[in-house]
Amino acid sequence: MTSSRALRSVTSRSVACCFAVIFGLLRTADPRAAAPTVQFRPPQRDYILACGGCHGLNGISNAALVPSLKGLVGYYLYLPEGRAYLPRLPNVAFSTLNDEQLAAVLNYMVFDIGAGSAPAGARAYGSAEVGRWRKQPLTEVTLSEYRRRLVETLINEYHAPAALRGYIATTAQ
Repeated sequence: MTSSRALRSVTSRSVACCFAVIFGLLRTADPRAAAPTVQFRPPQRDYILACGGCHGLNGISNAALVPSLKGLVGYYLYLPEGRAYLPRLPNVAFSTLNDEQLAAVLNYMVFDIGAGSAPAGARAYGSAEVGRWRKQPLTEVTLSEYRRRLVETLINEYHAPAALRGYIATTAQ
């Protein structure tokens, strides 16, 4: 009998402790309290909303369908036509962001997402430059062929990694 009574006593205390812990946690989890939020800088927020759905939140996409940007997008700044290519892409040029916001997004893409891929001393995009380029969207060229030429030049002449080809390797057919 004694061991049975001792076991019930230990079990009762264990259950009581569990309830106390759970009740304490539930009581402190005020449903009106705001959940922790992540604060994004405006260019990062605009990138996530306008570009992240396809290119990935951190610039890593399904490269067979959409070019990955992570560690790669800055290579375009090695060539004047590569620098112009980014703001002239139709989804970029026709963005609802104003020129200043779009320049900030492009700079976020190149210098944050594409960190280490831009040439040393590359200058940031300015709103006037972006405004000028987006008035000339790449709508009269075969985009995949245009990109392929740029990428091959970057790989062959500027030692960009072959990973830059990712997307064009599947659009070559």
